[in-house]
Amino acid sequence: MNSLLLIGIVVATSDELLSVNVVIRHGDRAATSGWATPESSTILFRGPGELTDHQNHFFALGRNSASFTNALFKKSPKDHAVVPPIYTKDVDSDGLLVPLLTCQDGWEDVVSRFNLSSTVDVQKTALVAMMVTEWPAACSTVNPGLIDAIVSELPNKKINMPANYKACAEGPAKEFMYKYIQLLAGAGDHYNEKRIKRVAGLQLCYYPCPGQPKLRIYYTHDVNVLALSHIFGILDRFNGVTPAFSSALVFETRRNANGTYVKIFQKNGQKADFVDTNNCASDCSLATVTSGASPLAITAQIPCA
Repeated sequence: MNSLLLIGIVVATSDELLSVNVVIRHGDRAATSGWATPESSTILFRGPGELTDHQNHFFALGRNSASFTNALFKKSPKDHAVVPPIYTKDVDSDGLLVPLLTCQDGWEDVVSRFNLSSTVDVQKTALVAMMVTEWPAACSTVNPGLIDAIVSELPNKKINMPANYKACAEGPAKEFMYKYIQLLAGAGDHYNEKRIKRVAGLQLCYYPCPGQPKLRIYYTHDVNVLALSHIFGILDRFNGVTPAFSSALVFETRRNANGTYVKIFQKNGQKADFVDTNNCASDCSLATVTSGASPLAITAQIPCA
């Protein structure tokens, strides 16, 4: 993670780091359905939706996180940092990191926009409607059903993707997916309070929430990344393109002589550098940041109506 580049930024000695929250889109995976080439299923042998062999960056990411925790946390008598606890949950019961997108309520704006006749599986029918009305001209020779496959497989150099698939995947398909993921997140042009709360509301409690650790790293989905980017006013940092695998947002809570404030950094893909989102160009005091986010914060998942 390029040493979390907490990250390569010179901080005055009077500036105290209080906590860090990192939200990372999961690493490279195969598409949930479909293959870009006849060889894809063999190369991505773990199957649809599973992690690919591009896992060397997972090792680097973990190594750099460990370097950071060595500096942030107290060391044991044998001079080893105490490893933060790692929590995982089954996907079917994880209300924190797995967006609840199967409810039939909270989609009124989408139903109206695409003149849908039902709210059953609305996220899927909305995608079909978008493919009919907004499918990019540069992808006219590509089966829309393969959009996830060509975007997911593009980084894998072992896959010799047809030229028309590659041309579509390198830009237009990512822009299309951004619009769709934005819709799912209830963010940007598709803002919907209930959807964005269901996607990211549980992640909005950070320092000084009582009992919370100094460092939290969330591995989640592009939907969550875009929802949080909207909430904190940095959605434009992705330039209308769906976040790359291993994209990350870093929220640093700091304190200096002027008070407590929150700095936000963004990283679009594993090989990219962290960049300052310049959120402190305006007021980034903790009070201002929390007042902007708190209306969307929830303490329990909103159940389906």
